[in-house]
Amino acid sequence: MNQDFSEEFEEEVVLEKRNGVGLVTLNRPKALNALSLEMIRQIASALNIWQEDADIKCVLFRGAGDRAFCAGGDLKIFHRAGMEVRKGKSLPKVAAVFFAEEYSLDRQIFHYPKPTIAFMDGITMGGGYGIAGNCKHRIATERTLFAMPETGIGFFPDVGSMYYLTRAPKNTGRFFAIMAAQVKAGDMLAAKLADYFMSSKKENDLIAALEKEPPEKALAGLAEAKPEADVLKKYGDQINLLFSHKTVPEIIGALEKDNSPWSKDMLDILRKRSPASVMVVATYYAQAKNKEFDAIIHTDFILAQRFLERMDLYEGVRAVLIERDNAPKWEPATLEAVTKEYVQRYFEPTGHDLGDVRIFAV
Repeated sequence: MNQDFSEEFEEEVVLEKRNGVGLVTLNRPKALNALSLEMIRQIASALNIWQEDADIKCVLFRGAGDRAFCAGGDLKIFHRAGMEVRKGKSLPKVAAVFFAEEYSLDRQIFHYPKPTIAFMDGITMGGGYGIAGNCKHRIATERTLFAMPETGIGFFPDVGSMYYLTRAPKNTGRFFAIMAAQVKAGDMLAAKLADYFMSSKKENDLIAALEKEPPEKALAGLAEAKPEADVLKKYGDQINLLFSHKTVPEIIGALEKDNSPWSKDMLDILRKRSPASVMVVATYYAQAKNKEFDAIIHTDFILAQRFLERMDLYEGVRAVLIERDNAPKWEPATLEAVTKEYVQRYFEPTGHDLGDVRIFAV
């Protein structure tokens, strides 16, 4: 691998070979290990090299610090690039580069020929789940906090996550996708979004075991009893019933009819999400059922480009991540104002396909 990196670039992600284990450490703890474009490119290049390296038996992904595995893509950086496009100072394809290469990396991990393991210790959201969720073996800890929070920032659950959300038991995945619910390890395991539970203190033990044994044996030896679900234990029956509907108006009607304190809370949250995002996500969830991963990640890139054309994503990032006033001005402003025709335009091909994208090799 070319080692002509700046010190800052090298520090964003640390790549190591340890007795047959390719170790990827996302190393931006102050930014909750959020992914930059440079990190994506460096990881992709390492995976390409390790794929041909007979000494590498498996790859383990982890996050630096004790707060996060990865909180997602660095949307503040993207926001600046996107605003340059909206001002006419750059081309739309430039702003789409981050998502194109991120999704290409997610696809690379999904199809990787060697075992991949994710140690999801801490916050694992959005693009962080794109790394972890697409691994063959996904470990949650007592500190894991999962969400696909995109409807709260004017976007959609991307990075191939719909492949897993649509395969979650009953209507759990639709609930997670539309509501951007935050859950811990027990709910992740119940929803089949994680495979193993392990104490955060066992991270070094896991690395040592992987150096000596095949992943399946190492994981079986260290895995602990799965914790009980929290949200799904308390509200699972309501979720399965009320989110069985395919359309948002039907879901709202069911929540209003239920009229429980929990349903009222869900209605309040739902109406604070981006109306366009909520309506697109509900449609996407219905369309993604039973589709293969490659078809879903292909649609992700179409949708990402369409969201880049609209204002909600920029407004959501501004309100939640930059100025943090938590008062986004969505457009359209209400769920009722989002028509079927408006939603359908998000799914129209842009002419810029994920198959055209090649990750820049560092």
